[in-house]
Amino acid sequence: MTMKLMKTILPLICTASLLFSSSSSSSAPRPLPPSMSDAVTGKVDVGGYELYYICIGEGSPTVILEAGGGRNSTEWDLVMLYYYKYTRICAYDRAGLGNSDSAPEPRSYADATRDLHALLQNAPIEGPYFLVGHSGGGMMVRLYANQYPDDVVGVVLVDSAHPDMGDRLLIALPTEIPGEDESLDTWRRYATVLSSSDGRGPYTIDGMDMLTSNAQVSAVTSLGDLPLAVVSRSPDNPILMPGITPLPDEINIPLLQQWQDMQTELEGLSTNSTRFIADHSGHGIPEEEPRLVVEAIRFIVDEYRSATGIVIPPAPDATGASNHVPVITGMAKHERWQNGSLFIYVDISYTDPAGDAITIINNVVSSSITLSPQDDIIWSSAEEQIQGTILTTSIRCRSEYEAVMEYQVFDAAGSVSNPETVAFSCSAPKPYTKYIPIAEIALVLIFVGVGIWFLVRYLRKRREKVA
Repeated sequence: MTMKLMKTILPLICTASLLFSSSSSSSAPRPLPPSMSDAVTGKVDVGGYELYYICIGEGSPTVILEAGGGRNSTEWDLVMLYYYKYTRICAYDRAGLGNSDSAPEPRSYADATRDLHALLQNAPIEGPYFLVGHSGGGMMVRLYANQYPDDVVGVVLVDSAHPDMGDRLLIALPTEIPGEDESLDTWRRYATVLSSSDGRGPYTIDGMDMLTSNAQVSAVTSLGDLPLAVVSRSPDNPILMPGITPLPDEINIPLLQQWQDMQTELEGLSTNSTRFIADHSGHGIPEEEPRLVVEAIRFIVDEYRSATGIVIPPAPDATGASNHVPVITGMAKHERWQNGSLFIYVDISYTDPAGDAITIINNVVSSSITLSPQDDIIWSSAEEQIQGTILTTSIRCRSEYEAVMEYQVFDAAGSVSNPETVAFSCSAPKPYTKYIPIAEIALVLIFVGVGIWFLVRYLRKRREKVA
């Protein structure tokens, strides 16, 4: 494989984005934070293989979370933590992802929606259902709502993919010319997978036949008056897709606008739709602005409850259940260089009188570049929180910039601690040569060589015996 091809393909392999990554199945149960100790988990058969699910909270309707391509149920952890006091909410792993079994490939979105329907039939997850889909998962819930309209009473599309996205990217990218920037070739390959992958080969989206899947989703032109919320990325965030080489501004800016245009088209799927725009996040809204996703879900769930006569409970922070407020008691910052990058660690000391703190909220006060930090899930036990404990959050410096971050402890009753800020300066990464274990490699080569020698001798003796 040529070096140029390697440089083109590697960014695609490493993409952390929701549409273009792969994940292996695992049977090991995932750890849950203490705040999700009441969660119900399990696996159910959906037709020759089993899918993993996790549910938390009580009440109706039930919110079903569909992750983006290559992502599993853990993508929704923050959304579940911020929402579960309101009503029941469930996430699951599609076939071949997370804790679910693999399924025959290539597949289509119609196959995935049939799996979800079987899961909801066979697991103790009662309807009616509100479907929430992120990125490629948005196309799947759009298809599900069309295939099983009696099951679905509302939909939330979170920076959802669009069936024409790959084709529009290809049209918008400039014509290939000799000596062009390699990022353009990377994006052409990415767009080609989105538009016409047959689900075979190493570079696919969950083994999905995208040509077929896009056609299936495109056929769903209307959801009638189904309550619909469209949550879209910030128009000010310049990162078109995380993990893929950025494009020059003269190409990137029109593509970002085209993405917003496609979000507007999705809003037109229902005559009863509402648009939410993220303040700062790019494509990864469930992890970068999870409370905005919760706001959108609650908006349409409340609309449904009001229309059907279901009493809308007050928000957790209005119940009077909280007679305490968590307190940040100290902050400490230290730095360390690792593998050529500067890591800044912030030790946040805090106490919570009720021991029900669930997250550390990360807010950007100011920054010389665009930042989209994720909140930190608290893993300390109730006893540790009551006595006082420390959560360490980290920042990896991928470029040179300065920023001020604000941190607050958030608990299950909706209370937030006093805000504390930390200012820091990031240094640009340094050239780094990874340690190459020469002796270990040499030893492996020797063993391989000896193995080949024995194999050759064995085959030679067999031939002599036959002769």
